[in-house]
Amino acid sequence: MTAASSADAPPPAKRARMRPEDRRAEIVAGAREVFASRGYVDTGLAEVAVAANVSKGLLYHYFPGGRAELVVCVAEELLEELLRELRHAARVPFSPQARLTHLLSAIFTFFDENPDTYRLLFGDPAFSHDPAFASTATSIRAQIASELAKLLAGSSLPPDDVVAASVGILGFALANVELCLAGRLEPEHAWKVTCLFCAAPIGSPESTRPDEG
Repeated sequence: MTAASSADAPPPAKRARMRPEDRRAEIVAGAREVFASRGYVDTGLAEVAVAANVSKGLLYHYFPGGRAELVVCVAEELLEELLRELRHAARVPFSPQARLTHLLSAIFTFFDENPDTYRLLFGDPAFSHDPAFASTATSIRAQIASELAKLLAGSSLPPDDVVAASVGILGFALANVELCLAGRLEPEHAWKVTCLFCAAPIGSPESTRPDEG
């Protein structure tokens, strides 16, 4: 290349400056990808920075709390995606029992289509047992149970039963989701069994309530 042709060449294109919210979203997307493939424990900020195509310095600019803050942000984003599906499923204009079967179907379908989300929210011991994330892990279960409780509140169950039932139904459903992801149950069969034990009783609470006294 001659000096003249070099002088005539256009300058290299500058990297487009992203809006802060877009850059933050890009970092979270990169973190989701790396957390899903490596887990929380084996993922450092260096891997997240590479996946998001940013420097560690820029990553700390958006997430001053480092990995812990990023983990919580990813978990909250995953939870919001699940809650949107559950709220949509619960809008059907049917009885509480029928709406619960729709909501349970949404849980099984969502995790069948997004197995990494289940593993990140419920299957990674580092998330559920690490003191830095324990409150977030507890909050996630509480928010999902709250969606169930809102639905059950329209049934004839007493308020105390609604609280206990919503937590129990969630635990039952998640245990079966885990069996599905392990290949031990088919999702449709697991959903039907979950509905049999969790949805049927709210249709006739008095006939299924254990004898008292």
